[in-house]
Amino acid sequence: MLSTRTVLKENDIYLVADGGYRISGAEAGVYRRDTRFLSRYVWTLDGHAPQPLLQQERYPFWLHEQAANAEVGYTMRVGVGRDVQVHAGGLRDRLTVTRYVGDGPHTLALEVTADFADMFEVRGWPGAIGPRDIHVEAHPGGVTFAYTAQDGLRCRAEVQASPAPVWTGAALEWILTDAVTELTVDVFLLQGDELPVGGDPQALAAEYDDLKARVRDRVTLPDPRDQQVLEQSAVDLRSLSFHTSSGPFPAAGLPWFVAPFGRDSMIIALMVKDHLPDVALTVARFLAAHQGRTYDPQTLEQPGKIPHELRVGELTRTGQTPHRPYYATADATPLFVWLVGELAGVHPALAHELRPHWEAALQWCLTDGDPDGDGFIEYTPDPGGITNAVWKDSGDSTFTHGGVDVSGHVAVIEVQGYAYAAYRSAAALYRHLGEDETARTWEQRAAQLRVRFHEAFWWPERTYYVHGLNGDKAPLQVLVSNPAHTLWTGIIPPEHAAQVARTALGPELWSGWGIRTLGSTEPRFNPVSYHNGSVWPHDTAAAALGMHRYGLHAEAAQVARALFDAAGAAPDRRLSELFAGFIREPGVPPVPYPAACHPQGWDAAVPLALAALLHAATPAVHARR
Repeated sequence: MLSTRTVLKENDIYLVADGGYRISGAEAGVYRRDTRFLSRYVWTLDGHAPQPLLQQERYPFWLHEQAANAEVGYTMRVGVGRDVQVHAGGLRDRLTVTRYVGDGPHTLALEVTADFADMFEVRGWPGAIGPRDIHVEAHPGGVTFAYTAQDGLRCRAEVQASPAPVWTGAALEWILTDAVTELTVDVFLLQGDELPVGGDPQALAAEYDDLKARVRDRVTLPDPRDQQVLEQSAVDLRSLSFHTSSGPFPAAGLPWFVAPFGRDSMIIALMVKDHLPDVALTVARFLAAHQGRTYDPQTLEQPGKIPHELRVGELTRTGQTPHRPYYATADATPLFVWLVGELAGVHPALAHELRPHWEAALQWCLTDGDPDGDGFIEYTPDPGGITNAVWKDSGDSTFTHGGVDVSGHVAVIEVQGYAYAAYRSAAALYRHLGEDETARTWEQRAAQLRVRFHEAFWWPERTYYVHGLNGDKAPLQVLVSNPAHTLWTGIIPPEHAAQVARTALGPELWSGWGIRTLGSTEPRFNPVSYHNGSVWPHDTAAAALGMHRYGLHAEAAQVARALFDAAGAAPDRRLSELFAGFIREPGVPPVPYPAACHPQGWDAAVPLALAALLHAATPAVHARR
C-alpha cells in the first residue's frame, strides 16, 4: 500500500500515485474504471528520477510540477517543467526540459508498463487471473500495449509522443541536445473499437472555475478557510463524477470506489439535493434502472431491491465476482424511496416516472427486507460476502455487549430510521398522485414503526438507543454513533432527541472532531480502526442534520463547526473518508486513518450539507443586486 497517495481524475480515468505523483508500485497506476491499464509510468533524467521542487494540483485533473536534476544541491543543471492533465480519454503529459549548466547531451526516459489488472486483483482478491498475455508493439512516435480479456473485450493503452522517441523494450527514450526541448506524451485508454480522443483542459478548468463561482454566489462564509472548504466540496463532487446512461454519477471514493454504489450515492444525493439537484436525480434514475427483478443467491438480488455496488472489471464480467451488480445491502432500498420522495417534492413528475420502482422497493421492505416478519428491516450476515450489510460493513463492527459477533436476522438502528423516512416519503408520493387513502395507510405504517422502534431499541440506562437487535431479538447494548446518525431520519420521538444528542456529545463518543463510531469504554474500541472508534465525517454530519431537524441548533452548530475545522486543518481543505478517534488537542489536526479514501463522496457532500448550520453563513451580495 502507498504510504501517501495522490490522485488525478476526470470521468472514469484516474491516476493513482505515491506522494510524489510517481507510478511505480503497490496500487499505483493509470486506471479506467475497474481496470488498471498502466502499472508503471516513471520519468528519469540521465538514469535518475528528477527531484521535484514544486508540485501543485491546479485542478483535480491537472498537476503542475517544476523539477530539477537529481541531487540538485545549490545549482540546478537541468530543469524540468511538467503539466499532467487527465481527460475523458486518457492523459496528456507535457514537459519542457531546459539545460542551464554544461553543454553535453542528456538522456530522458519514460519507463512505462501495462498489466491490465482488475481492481479487485490490485486489492488482493483471492483467485486472481494473474499475469496476462500482453502484446507490446512499438511504432513511430510511441508504443501500444494490447490485451484481450477472457470475455473477449480488447483493451489497449496507446502511448504517443512528440518528438518521436526510441522504444528500448522498457522505456521511451530521447537524447536531448538542445538547450530547451519541449515534449508531449499522450496516453489513451481504449476498449473495443474505440479511437483516441483528446481533451480540452482549458474548457475543463473553466468549468471548475464556474462551479466555484456559483457556490460563492449562493453562500459566502465569513471565514475564508470555511469558504475554501465549501468550494472544495463542490469541486470534489464534480471530480468524483463519471458518465453513465443516466448522467454524471458520483463515485464513492478514490482510488478503490470509482463505481456506482447504492447506499453511498443516495446519502450523497440526500445531502446535496438542494445544491446539486441534477446529481440527486441521476442517482435516483440510475439505481431505479438497476433495481432487482429476480432472485439470485450469488448476487443476493431480490425483486425490488436496490443494488449495493456495480463493477465492470474483467473478474466481474466473467462471473468471478458477484458485483454485476451486487445487492448485499439492507439499507439502500429504503434510502431509495426516501430519496425519490424528497426529490418529488420539487420535481413532481418523478413520482409518476419512477412509480414502478419505488413501489417495488416498498414491497421489498415489507417482504424480503423483513425475513422474520417482525416489522423491522434486517440482514443476515453472509460469511462468504459482506458480513454486515449496512454502512458499518466491516466484519467486526456489529456485536453484543459481551463482544460476540451478531448472527441471524439482524436489525440495525439506522436502517429502521431509513424505513420510517421511506414510509413517510411513500405517503407524500401517493399524495402527489392524488391517492390520499393509500397515503394515509403509509402514514399509519410509519407511525406504528416509530412506536415499535422505541419500544424495542430504547436503552433507558444510557438514555440512548441500542445499536440494533440481534437475531434472537436481544438488544445490542453497545454505545455507538448510529443512534445519533438516526436522528436525521425523524424516527426518534421528539421527547428523546435531546437525550440522544447529549449522549453523542458526551466524553465516550465525542472526540472534539466528530462522533466516534464506538464509545471509548466499549469492547473492541480502537481509535485507529475502520468502524470501532474512528470518526466518519458523513456519520457525524448525519447526526448534525438530525439535531438541526429536532431544533437542537446549538448542538448542530457545534458538530458542523468541528467538521469544518477538521477539513480546514487539512492542506487541501478536504475531509477524508474517516480519521482516527483520538481526542482533539489544541493546535493538533485530526490523526489520519492510513487507508482512507481521499477524496471520498460522502465527505465531499458534508460541507455543502452543513454550511447553513454554522450560523455564520450569509447570502453572497453582488453589485447587480
